[in-house]
Amino acid sequence: MQGSEILIAQAQHKNELVHQLHEQAYETELKQLDNNQVTKAIEYLLENPHFGFFFIYTENQHIFGQILMTKEYNIYSGLTCWFQSVYVKKDHRQRGIYKQMYKEFMKYAAKEKAAGTKLYVEFENKNAIKVYEKLGMIRTEETIFEDDFVFHPVKIINLGQDCVTRTSSNKKELEDLLKKGKSIIGNDLTQQLQIEYCLNNNKNAFIITESQTDYLIGLYFIEFSDWRNGIIIWFYDFISSTYNNGIISIMMSNMLNQIKHKKIKLNPEVKGIRILVDRSKGQRLEQLLEVIGLKESHYYIYYQKSD
Repeated sequence: MQGSEILIAQAQHKNELVHQLHEQAYETELKQLDNNQVTKAIEYLLENPHFGFFFIYTENQHIFGQILMTKEYNIYSGLTCWFQSVYVKKDHRQRGIYKQMYKEFMKYAAKEKAAGTKLYVEFENKNAIKVYEKLGMIRTEETIFEDDFVFHPVKIINLGQDCVTRTSSNKKELEDLLKKGKSIIGNDLTQQLQIEYCLNNNKNAFIITESQTDYLIGLYFIEFSDWRNGIIIWFYDFISSTYNNGIISIMMSNMLNQIKHKKIKLNPEVKGIRILVDRSKGQRLEQLLEVIGLKESHYYIYYQKSD
């Protein structure tokens, strides 16, 4: 296409990025975004690319498509690159624009030695699903349980017992402890989540345990949400051997309540909690999350292994 190129978005692209996020949110989920918050979010991302950056498709310096790249660091598989805020303007669809951005995204992921790429997509977004599957992405058995503080807040049930959680980020130590289904006492979660290193680098997986029993709860990573102008904390890789212990629900509810009620303070502010559940490992974790009060999201997750 004459005069077309794929770029990494810069400050001068801010207004069009904001505009397209509004269009995407309404078209895909009938959400009306707060313009002030989205504008602040885009400004923050453009100034802090460690949280994510936009690939944009341009023709003659006009933007007609965008993808937000964010990163997850997993101690098992290493880096995973996530597709976020995928959008092509209506009058430019069916022209291969997404395919071009996708190829550029995959080149970047391969250069970064990413283990794979992931995205989550609305159940009802059939056209997008067809595109992803045509490009070779495979639907996983994972699902998301969440408390979205901005759009769909839920009441996380307080099970009535204070539990102090601990974290550690030493990779070898984590691998050894994960094999045992136990953990060690590290730094207090409240303190750990405030550490600027974690926010600025987001290169470590963090293990979460209960200090008295040393039971492993899981791992977490941090994502910045352009729709919400704040952090989403993702918890994942919960160890199934601990699910049968009743105290696990208590630990999780206590930890999530601390986050939701801002007893753990972060900058940027936490705007949601997501827990990634692999259904192939059984339904016990899902049952625990329902006891706590979290709700299953309306997304499928798709994955593709990097070249």
